[in-house]
Amino acid sequence: MGFTIVGDTPLKHTRWYRVDTNDTLYKGQLVKATSDGVLPMGAASGVADTSNKSVPWGIVIGTSDYEPTFSADYGGDYITGVTTQAAIAARKNAHVEGQNPKGDKAAYVHVARIFPDTLICGPIFNAAYGTAITEFANTVASTDGLGITKASTIGFTPVADKATAYCRTGANAGVYRITTNTSTTAYTWTHAMGADIAVGDKFVYVPLRDVGPSFAQFDAQSTYIEGGNSASLATNYYIINVEYLDLEKAGEEKCFFTFGMDHFCPVRA
Repeated sequence: MGFTIVGDTPLKHTRWYRVDTNDTLYKGQLVKATSDGVLPMGAASGVADTSNKSVPWGIVIGTSDYEPTFSADYGGDYITGVTTQAAIAARKNAHVEGQNPKGDKAAYVHVARIFPDTLICGPIFNAAYGTAITEFANTVASTDGLGITKASTIGFTPVADKATAYCRTGANAGVYRITTNTSTTAYTWTHAMGADIAVGDKFVYVPLRDVGPSFAQFDAQSTYIEGGNSASLATNYYIINVEYLDLEKAGEEKCFFTFGMDHFCPVRA
């Protein structure tokens, strides 16, 4: 499954919302309120998503389908909206409660609301849901602990002070460092790692800070944080506040964050 809320917020602030038009929504997806219901937040367009001005509304935690349908591509149940009388009448709904009449057979999703202080956990993948970010071996030894080198490009162009290297094997295993470089193959930082870095030590590298205000890009369906080839963070990104990263296990990389306050103001410049 994609995004989740950390803590008890889902139990306190949830509501059923219509699926807008004929869109398909997935459990674990970030959604925004628009038109006649909710839609995926999608990938950011412009600095702080100034082209779309998407406002985070919530995370899908369930669907109203009487018989749930599972998506192997996105790791959760999904539902597709319908708009005509005939299509609505043919549906079987379950669970829907709240302000909408129980006889309404339109497609609904159960959404846990997001607020500026909502702590969210988001998986980090590489260009596709479920594809782990690249682990690589350092190719140049460092006796001062201030940098590493990758044999080939990482797949995204890092922004200085907005990316993080994490050491998985070697004398510095478990250490995170925010990087200062814009190179796609040579990664440097200000605070030395405590031991020399050897050739062959394993690292992962993500376009996120491990603490504080950071740039972040989502996939088109907003089911994960982009950690690879699609992360064009120089021009297109959301602003998030990272509480911490967890890059320890391959395929289970994740980021714990809140959204920047600007994203809750739809008229931002």
